[in-house]
Order: sequence, then C-alpha cells, then structure tokens
Amino acid sequence: MPPSHPSDDDRVTEEAADWCLRLQSSDVGDADRAAFECWCLADPRHLAEFDAMREIWGLSAGLRPRVTMVPVTAAVPPGADGGRAAPAAVVRVSSRRRRWAMAACVTAALAACWPVGWSFGVLPGSVDVFLGGGRHRLVELPDGSTVDLNVHTTLFFAQFRDRRSALMDHGEAYFAVAHDAALPFTVFTAGHQVRVTGTKFNVWANDGDLAVTLTEGSVTVASSAAAGGEPLRLTPGMQGRFARDSRFGSVARVDPQHVLSWREGKLVFDNITLAEAVPLLNPYLSQPLRLADRRVGAMRIGGVYDVTDLDRVAASLPRVLPVTLAPKDGGLLVSAR
Repeated sequence: MPPSHPSDDDRVTEEAADWCLRLQSSDVGDADRAAFECWCLADPRHLAEFDAMREIWGLSAGLRPRVTMVPVTAAVPPGADGGRAAPAAVVRVSSRRRRWAMAACVTAALAACWPVGWSFGVLPGSVDVFLGGGRHRLVELPDGSTVDLNVHTTLFFAQFRDRRSALMDHGEAYFAVAHDAALPFTVFTAGHQVRVTGTKFNVWANDGDLAVTLTEGSVTVASSAAAGGEPLRLTPGMQGRFARDSRFGSVARVDPQHVLSWREGKLVFDNITLAEAVPLLNPYLSQPLRLADRRVGAMRIGGVYDVTDLDRVAASLPRVLPVTLAPKDGGLLVSAR
C-alpha cells in the first residue's frame, strides 16, 4: 500500500469520529452496521483508527459491531514481535485525533442535552442566520415573520419553546412580526432590546446607538444598562432613540416614509446634522466618512439621495458645505474649512 497523504489521514480520522458518533445513536440499524463493516474492510487503517478513537472516548468495546471478515493484514518478518502479523498501516494516536474526539464528544453531549434544554426553554429548537450583502433583501423567518435586511446587516433568529429572539448587533432591518401572543418576539442589539408580539417596525443599530421606528402595532424599547427601569413605549409614527451607553432614551414623532426610504433605494435627509447623516451614509460608501470634530458634526444637510450614487454625493460635500475631505485610515476625514 502506498504511504498515506496527511490529508488522507485527516479523512480517516474524520470518518472514524463520525462512525463513533453514528454507532452511539439509538436508531442505528442493520444498514448502518453493514456500511460500517464495509468501511472497516476497505482499508486496514480504518479499523485501527476506529479502535484508537473508541479507546480515547472510553467507549465500551461492545460499541463496535462484529466485523464478519478479517481485514487484510501483511506479515512482518520474525523479530522482536515473534513473527506476529501486523496491520499494513499503523495509525498513531495524535493530537489531531484527540481534537476530533473532543469535538465529536461535545456534539454528542449537545445532541443528548438539547431536548432537555428545549423543554426548559434554555435552548432554542432552531437557529437561523440571514446575511445581508451589498443590497437589501427580504427574508422569511421560520415563524412566518418577514424581515427586510438593509446592506451589510446580519440577523440571527432563534425559536425557543416560549419565545422568539432575533439578534442584530449592527445594521438596519424592517420587521413585520407574525402575531403570536404566546411567543413574544424580542430583537436584541448591542445593549438594547425591542419587545413585541406582532407588529411592524424598523431597527437601526450602529456602534451602540439605536433607533426604533414603529409603523404598526406597539413595541417597548429598553436598555440593558437600565435594569428595572421604565422602557420606552412607542405607538405608530414614533421613534425611540438610545445613545451609546445611555440608560435613558428619547421619543420623537417622525415621518416613517422618510425613515423607511432605504427600502426603495433612497435616503431622505430632512435638514439633519452630519453627525446623524454620516452613520446612515457609511454602509453604502466605498470609503467611510469620519468627522474631525463636533463643529463639523453640527453642520446640516438635506435632500433625497439614491443609494447607488452616494460615493459621488460624499465627494461633493466640499461644494455644498464649508468642509474639506482628506484620506485617513482607509476612509475620508471631514474637516471644517
């Protein structure tokens, strides 16, 4: 037999770990055992690796089904071993094998504990990940809710026995939550949480800052730092905001159509400050803008902009405001003239 390639050894170790895991399953059947025998007979390294893996795990010798044929072995000239036959390939116990054994043990433990965790509401029944790329996309959650993800926004969704949880640390998304009073829906961001049962709202999160705009139904918005504090309660047309590391938020009436214009490929700035505008612009820019100081951040900008044309808009800022642009750390520094 030709010497094995390191990647081939990895394959054998992976397959041995997989067989250890599969043969512990309560629903293992005759077809699985027959497939295991075929795998053992295909290469003398297979059975040797499986036995070594089983020993590391401390599993019972009864785990291995009876192999009906003896794997091919090669004779070794008489010597120190007294002429006994030895496998044609010797598989050494390695740290790689131990890592696979550990990983498989963790997987087996999780598989065994998951139903218990689900029944106590500690572990979710399912977890889904939705990735927003260079353009916004509409996704449907397993509970029937829909989410419109803005660019570069990642959403994790977990469905528990008694609740639904979404995690969105950074980005923007518009939620249309399927009503289910028995399964409250909570959106977690960096330091904040939005609780609903069935409603429509927009969440914008950026480095700890949060803005939640409600279009239908009702929501409460709370800061994790204000444990036991009174949350913000929003009604349609209202926006709740939390500044970074702030325990208390503020509420204002806004035009939801302006806030949600990103879903139509537009950004609407209604005489807002650059400090407010730049975080909305940056996800679309090839070079993010950075403000030199508060003086620049206090300057105001307005207009309706196409999101596909925002690099040109950023480059034209010195023509509409008393500012200069200078490259810095992969971005553009905006300074007052």
